[in-house]
Amino acid sequence: MEKSTREALLDAGLDLLGRVGFRGWSMRGVEDEAGVPHGSARHHFANQHGLVLNMVRHLLAGDLPRPGQRPQDRIARWIEPELGRTRARYELIVASFHDAELAAELVRGRDQLITAVIDETDIAAAAAAEFAAAMDGLLLDALLRRRGPASIDAQKILDLFRHTR
Repeated sequence: MEKSTREALLDAGLDLLGRVGFRGWSMRGVEDEAGVPHGSARHHFANQHGLVLNMVRHLLAGDLPRPGQRPQDRIARWIEPELGRTRARYELIVASFHDAELAAELVRGRDQLITAVIDETDIAAAAAAEFAAAMDGLLLDALLRRRGPASIDAQKILDLFRHTR
């Protein structure tokens, strides 16, 4: 099935952001990346802020666990086939330090992910946010060190949180 122009812009925006960061990112660059006419992003999102907010929502929807997916599988997906999106996520997190609306969207998405962790594991709700933060730190470290998904043992971390709570 062919992507809609809107979806193509969102995917292209995340891919470009993950590759060049915000310093090299522009709406025109996103349109070029998506292969759509200039002006398409403004038509669909009104302005750059609208595009970025919708990119966050699009990214977060894809972050949720897929049926039968273990935390280790999710980490592997974020490091290998979706590495660009993972880099884009960190760019967006840094940008949210200066944008309350962007921060609120990222927090909402993180809370959904934490709820999914609670639902798929036997970790207590209070420990699930700490587990998510620990995994996030390990993921960031793996990206910085250019390590693959095997460098993160999600099951070991999960077991630590099960036994210490």
